[in-house]
Amino acid sequence: MLLTSFRNKRKALILLLFMLSGSLTSVGQISAYFNTALFNTPQNKPFLETYFTIVGSSLAAKEKNGQLQNSVTIVFELYKDTTLFKTNRYNLLGPSFTSSATAASFIDQQRYTIPNGTYTLRMSITDNYDATKKPLRVEKQIQINFSSIQLQASSIQPLESYKKSESPGPLSKSGFELIPYNVNYYPETSKELAFYFETYNSNLAVGDHKAFVYSYYLELSDNHNKLNSYGAFKKQMAAAANPLLAKIDISKLGTGNYNLVIEVRDETNTLRLQEKYYFQRLNRNLDIVVLQKSSEKIDESRYFGNCNNIDTLRMFVECLWPIADGLDKDRIINQSLQKNGDQMKRFVVDFWTRRAADTANPLKLWSNYYKNVQTVMALFKCGKQKGYYSDRGRVYLQYGAPSQRSMQPNEPNAYPYEIWQYYRTTDASTGAFFSNRKFVFVNKMLGDECYMLIHSDMRGELNNPRWQFELTRRNNDGLSNPDNNTPTGTENNQFNDIYSNPR
Repeated sequence: MLLTSFRNKRKALILLLFMLSGSLTSVGQISAYFNTALFNTPQNKPFLETYFTIVGSSLAAKEKNGQLQNSVTIVFELYKDTTLFKTNRYNLLGPSFTSSATAASFIDQQRYTIPNGTYTLRMSITDNYDATKKPLRVEKQIQINFSSIQLQASSIQPLESYKKSESPGPLSKSGFELIPYNVNYYPETSKELAFYFETYNSNLAVGDHKAFVYSYYLELSDNHNKLNSYGAFKKQMAAAANPLLAKIDISKLGTGNYNLVIEVRDETNTLRLQEKYYFQRLNRNLDIVVLQKSSEKIDESRYFGNCNNIDTLRMFVECLWPIADGLDKDRIINQSLQKNGDQMKRFVVDFWTRRAADTANPLKLWSNYYKNVQTVMALFKCGKQKGYYSDRGRVYLQYGAPSQRSMQPNEPNAYPYEIWQYYRTTDASTGAFFSNRKFVFVNKMLGDECYMLIHSDMRGELNNPRWQFELTRRNNDGLSNPDNNTPTGTENNQFNDIYSNPR
């Protein structure tokens, strides 16, 4: 059993919450706010937490030792199908107060270990000092389906406050005492949104002790537009259970309906898990649409200046293709087809914000990358094809400038070709590191500088062990011999030597 009083600033707020957030109450009935959350343990023993915020002024009181006090009886019943699976009945005393005007609200939190399954939860609160008052009753369906091997998450638990715990207790998790916030409504007096969240089995999903990133931010609930000024990133090492305790400053967040979004991304920036928590905000001093546009214009002006040309903005989006993962490649195609300038700007800003996480400046990353884009646009164009879509341009942007670039424009019996070697490189689309990798390009259409990639020993790239035949001019002599990698008549050519010893 647990109870605790709210901070004084909350007392005047409770009745407002009652009117606006749909608390569990009616005339002559107890006023309270109810919530639940599901968590798991590294031993795969799920547990259910129940939360009540009980409005003290809605209860009768008795005098004890010169002060007033409330008292309620709470009954917990959990049914599996029609069978009573677990039950609990207990009395709860509210904090002492001196007059009805100072009656404090108080919190009850309980924790029950429950195996996977589908349940019906029923709870009731009865006023022990007023037999005529109608009991408050709630009913809720509970689905528990935790796995010991799959990447999964707990409920998102919104918090009134938190602090380091001096000793383990009913409110404690991960070394902190967590005071639940049991309504999804944040009035003007609320200056921050605090929350607790856990991810399970990340060590199995992304690799034991490998790094991953928690990304959390706010979005508009109606169109899912991300608010760039609200959120942050936190890196963690994968484990059986990874807690996230964080807060977002919402003092300047305007009136509106929002989602708190929490994402788990692995070291390749691949989205592995996403959870959302819906809430409402009242802040009559700020208009959400104006706030969003102002926030985005500040960010966008740093990225694009005054540029509003659709073709230029589309180029800014499309040039990210070489370093984008599969999901972002789909988004790039979508943005390119829609040709919406504002959406394209938001996509570019979001792309670099996610890529920077909490370790780098996203604007600086974009600036450095765009310098490379300008380089490939000048050096590696292919007819009317933009440089970043050509094979050489794409490789340059994805893996960086080669350590060695050997160019052979007019070797006998061979098309013009280039061999690139990387001593050390990182694949910008996945974040994977490689050493001693080579790429072979050939230009079979001599008039337009279109060099095609015909072989590489880089993982995921085109691999052709007999690439030498692709370099020769209509010479297939020796191709029928699978052990032969040197076309007849090219014994004096240098491509094998250059590949083995790039220069």
